[in-house]
Amino acid sequence: MKELITEMIKSRSNEIDENRLELQSKLAKKIFDGTAEGKLFLLNLPTGVGKTEIFLAPFIYQFKVNEFFAGRMYLVEPTHALLRQMRDRIKKYTENLGEIVGEDHGDVENPTFLYTAPITLTTIDSFAYGFLAKRVNKWWQFGYETGRYTLPVGLMGNSYIVFDEAHLIQDSVFLSPRVMGKIICNLVNSGVIVVFSSATLPKALLERLTSECNNVEELNAGDFKFERNVEIKFKDDVLKDIECEGRTIVIVNTVEKARKLFNQMKQKCKNIYIIHSLMTVEDRNKVYKRVCERIKNTKEDLVLIGTQTLEVGLDFPFDKLYTEISPIDSLIQRIGRIGRRRNKAEAVIFDVESSLPYLDTLVKKTREILQKGSTIKYEDLVSSIDQVYDDDEVRKIEEKGDLFYTQFLEYLENLHLFSYPPEDDILIRPSNYITIYIIDEDSIISENKKELVLRKEGLENKSLKYSISVTDTYSMDRLKRILENVHVFIYFREEEDRIYVRESNLNNRVNRIYIRRGEIYDDAGLIIERR
Repeated sequence: MKELITEMIKSRSNEIDENRLELQSKLAKKIFDGTAEGKLFLLNLPTGVGKTEIFLAPFIYQFKVNEFFAGRMYLVEPTHALLRQMRDRIKKYTENLGEIVGEDHGDVENPTFLYTAPITLTTIDSFAYGFLAKRVNKWWQFGYETGRYTLPVGLMGNSYIVFDEAHLIQDSVFLSPRVMGKIICNLVNSGVIVVFSSATLPKALLERLTSECNNVEELNAGDFKFERNVEIKFKDDVLKDIECEGRTIVIVNTVEKARKLFNQMKQKCKNIYIIHSLMTVEDRNKVYKRVCERIKNTKEDLVLIGTQTLEVGLDFPFDKLYTEISPIDSLIQRIGRIGRRRNKAEAVIFDVESSLPYLDTLVKKTREILQKGSTIKYEDLVSSIDQVYDDDEVRKIEEKGDLFYTQFLEYLENLHLFSYPPEDDILIRPSNYITIYIIDEDSIISENKKELVLRKEGLENKSLKYSISVTDTYSMDRLKRILENVHVFIYFREEEDRIYVRESNLNNRVNRIYIRRGEIYDDAGLIIERR
């Protein structure tokens, strides 16, 4: 196992920390040796220790020793953006095993839903809907409702399942932890090996995810010490400006703020980049690669600005962080982006005028912890998570989602083998999303006044996902405002290599729209500010 993990690390870097390697090998071997019966492993380690190698190694190790415990692996990520980054990383680790890595984003048109490859990367929503015999998206076609399938759950029952960045299985009403806890414990109690990997799992969240599992084992650092040389400061001021020095990462709470800061700073800073959720897959990947290449090949100053998208999945040696205050688990993840090579780093936390998009009570409790002393230690923040997410606070949050959870339980009660799944709609989280395709001239085959014929190839890379809350109308009203005076096209029909779209008004039943790039999109992503 140690030899395998050494090979994995060397495929991406020449830096081997022997103490860290010993810990990684020990924990990976524990997982491999504990696969005789269904079990949930809680891999709870600080950011930067190398959790990815730990949870990947047991599955790859099977091929080395010819002792198999699972025919396939599902790696479940909290966001679509992380799938592409993780796919490229795993491909390096498994080059000698051939093409064994695939992705599934839960799209209806994908005929191989959740069985694309021996290692399938997918999202929380796609995985959950696969268990529930549904797909994330669905619509009526040829008189039938698409998006109802029963195959994935059979595959899950014979797989090794990993939930990466498991702390992000939460939402504004704590619906996802309860739903996923029910699904995961059903699988574990049926004999499946599941791993939760995270640096920040509040006890209240953990209880909701694991309470019905019969066999749970925690894997932690034990005596291994991983101290971050990070100086943390909290300022009562609002973040307005930053210095263009060193390798700096800036994380703010809203896309509006990220866009504003980027546009202010791009004349001042030579090498400045932005990544957020309202950028196309293609553009996010381009920025990620440019940052990676610049850090690898030069020592020039660099500034990366973004939102919560930057909290996970980045493994770059940043030495300074500017961030807006956020709930403590989110804040710990942000600080975890710096000092990853034990280098000295600095984190400056700024206050905010509004807690949105986070719950005000969580931000307020985090602020109180930050204001307790003149110095702030990373380890103290980690140990304070449960002061913010205490059981009373979580229960208040949950009450707002109890109706959704009851509907889920009723659906699960009526889901039976060898029968069609219930037709009821269910939610994994209190939101849906609209896929927005940003169309450039190269994608257009032909057009007339009200219709475009689009080239299907490469279109998914020109898309982004806009979240629509089901608990209020704010996000839909905001999208309608953004799209004022913009030509919006909706899906009409498709042929083998082309898609036909027609100009139409936005409504609540549309789940994908098409917009010309020049009308609504610039180098900082979707233009969402008032114009």
